[in-house]
Amino acid sequence: MSVLTIPQMLVRKAEVIPERVAHDDTRRSITIGEWAAEVDRVAGGLIQNGLNHGDRVFLPVSNDHAVEMAIAVVAVMRAGGIAVPVNTRLSSREMSDYAKLIEPRFAITDLPSSLSAFSFDASWSAEDMPDAPALAPDAGAFSANDDALIMGTSGTTGAIKGVVIKHADITEKFGDGSYFDKHANSTLHALPFTGTGGMQGECLLPLTLGQTCYTQPKFDPAEFIRLVEEKKPTTLFFVPTMLQLILDQPTVADADFSSVRNILTGTAPLQQASVLKVHELWPHLKMANSYGMSEGGVGLSTTSRNSILKPGCVGTLPPHMQVRGDDGKVVGAGEVGEIYGHQATQRRYWRDEAATASGWIDGWTKTGDLGYVDQDGDLILVGRSKELIIRGGYNITPMEIENVLHQHPAVRDAAVVGVKHDVLGEDVAAAVSLCSGTNSTAESIVAYCKEHLAENKVPRTIVILDDLPKNQNAKILKRELKPILESAAESDRRDRSSAQV
Repeated sequence: MSVLTIPQMLVRKAEVIPERVAHDDTRRSITIGEWAAEVDRVAGGLIQNGLNHGDRVFLPVSNDHAVEMAIAVVAVMRAGGIAVPVNTRLSSREMSDYAKLIEPRFAITDLPSSLSAFSFDASWSAEDMPDAPALAPDAGAFSANDDALIMGTSGTTGAIKGVVIKHADITEKFGDGSYFDKHANSTLHALPFTGTGGMQGECLLPLTLGQTCYTQPKFDPAEFIRLVEEKKPTTLFFVPTMLQLILDQPTVADADFSSVRNILTGTAPLQQASVLKVHELWPHLKMANSYGMSEGGVGLSTTSRNSILKPGCVGTLPPHMQVRGDDGKVVGAGEVGEIYGHQATQRRYWRDEAATASGWIDGWTKTGDLGYVDQDGDLILVGRSKELIIRGGYNITPMEIENVLHQHPAVRDAAVVGVKHDVLGEDVAAAVSLCSGTNSTAESIVAYCKEHLAENKVPRTIVILDDLPKNQNAKILKRELKPILESAAESDRRDRSSAQV
């Protein structure tokens, strides 16, 4: 049996469950059958306008038009092109740099001002995409080994790279595409379709598993609770920050979550306090914390209450993942190393052979994440290798400190970075935001850290901010915090020197 392309998967689902709702973004809803018909219409229109096999189509489309994004991304593939979802919150410089890398011929957007400085062979509004259904090619006209998607990396630490994903990488595990969820499960989320979690985890969910995807266009915790009661989803998918904001709502204890069976979280450290609160409010729910990345080869989640309560735990290490030392060899239990993941269809960086060569080794993805396997066989994340702080010759992982900060009853978000130090090389600094209705001081948070961390790991500088800067996937942007914390640490050192005089 040959592996299907993504458009072929949609055609197959439209044959078996055409009336099931595929996407609902609160403004517009389409069934799987309607989705397939709309894809044909737009794919033909793209071909009519000259799209060739392998052409890239820029797709900066916000979740205000999540239904149109779902149509556009599969239509590009159906026409033989490569779909390029683009973060709508990129700065003009970032957008320009990414366009130079990708060289798209066409664009579809609901934010035309973001592309006003660019020249395309043709561009369209998300609400007025090209229309020529008679010109749509056969769904099997292209190969599952063709490139389907280019997903921009999150860009939290540097320039955006494009991760290339082939059709087979998405579809190979779904056989002939005829399987569908006979329990009519559905997911409510607010992740942008321009990110990996939103695109692969939610946008493509109806054509892979035949489940309904409900999308909140812009995350609003009170409105999200109302949507749970209205749409009655069986699964909720959050980043941890979103979950915390839901739990902070004054009406949350009275909300009707009876339809919900699962809460999934991922993309950032999960606060233990959030897990305990979920179990208190909704004891009937199963909760899981997941781990994955745009580069692929990494995918697992917790499966038990005990595992999700462990700080940094993302589930039992599976056979397709390993923890390796600096020499590339697998390390023993309890030893920190870099996490690797294997995949049958290896990904690559678009037009970046050097980064591809260093990022993938013999089919294994080097994640850049550090972790260890505990006595239960669970993988515990401890941080990013690039974020490792070397203070006085000792390696310190920021996540270990962040996990402690998240346990402080007043701390909502926390981020730890290394700052320059003339004697130690680097010192530890942290930025935090506080939970609504709480008060705390930097001094009291430092005192809390001293109770739970070795002395050399306690942040010497803590800055309290109203909110921490985040990207579209709610990951904290440490590169934006770095200069703030460098300046604060220098000021603290001057103050300490003055006090000693």
